[in-house]
Amino acid sequence: MPIAAAPTVAVLGLGLVGGSLFQLLHRRGHPVVGYDIDPNVRHLADRQLDGEHARVVDTVSAALDAADLTVIAVPLWSIGQIIDEIGRVSYSGLLTDVTSVKTSVATMIGERLPRARWVGGHPMAGSEHAGFAAGSATLLKNCPWVLCLEAETSIEDWLHLARWITGLGCRVFPTSSSDHDEAVARVSHIPHAIAAALTATVVDAPGGRSALSIAAGSFRDATRVAATAPDMVAAWLTANAQAVADGLTPIIDRLALLRDDLQANAQLSDKAHRWLQQAHDIRRRWPLAAGPPQRFPATASAIADIGRAGGWITNVSANHLEVRLPNRE
Repeated sequence: MPIAAAPTVAVLGLGLVGGSLFQLLHRRGHPVVGYDIDPNVRHLADRQLDGEHARVVDTVSAALDAADLTVIAVPLWSIGQIIDEIGRVSYSGLLTDVTSVKTSVATMIGERLPRARWVGGHPMAGSEHAGFAAGSATLLKNCPWVLCLEAETSIEDWLHLARWITGLGCRVFPTSSSDHDEAVARVSHIPHAIAAALTATVVDAPGGRSALSIAAGSFRDATRVAATAPDMVAAWLTANAQAVADGLTPIIDRLALLRDDLQANAQLSDKAHRWLQQAHDIRRRWPLAAGPPQRFPATASAIADIGRAGGWITNVSANHLEVRLPNRE
């Protein structure tokens, strides 16, 4: 059964991303029900409500009771518990999530909710802060929202969810769970690990404490996400362990080359110069500029092609997708 143009949405978990989604839907007058295991968070969210279209409830079953679409927005370590609670309720609506690791979540859904209308998702938005109070209705503005398309995914459910997401002003990036996890390891999970490692080593060397007194832009920009809650970072790293380990290897190799060059003769090899230049060129071109809007058919094969090309979907109509592909010139 397709979801409505303005479905009643249940947001399970009102942390940074879930709370921001709840606030965005509330601001838009979109029917939304919020739930969080913490009564203090529920109270904080409830105090912000000023209309009949939004409410906060005390149980998962109450949140799911009238929902057409349910968004799981709890931390990774709570995913199993919330999936089990959903399994105890007769829920037939569409189900998605906002977690940063997709393969392990998809596996749990397949094992525990085999009949669920499931489409894995991940809005690429956040900050080093956490909790409902750190969120806002603007956090998700124009963000790339990953939407996973697997062989077993219902294309109708995928398109309904993509239409809803683009209607919120976000861009849908289609990919598979495994490809998502490999990409996010490199652009999110490993940067968190590197920021933490860099920050932790600042005070190790002689004079390290004074280094913090003179630190400025380079330290700030390279270590911002080291302020993220350690338990959360650890959960991401372990849930995406293989992709993170694979991604760390070439980074360690480059740093080892740099160390060896400097220890040998305090000069850089041509190889080190090449990767410094490569990094410079990549970063200067990012964010990627978009080419002109294009139309693609609303089929699974076309959607997969869009993801492989690094493109994103900005609008979903009855029989075609409006797409922007990165301009790589």
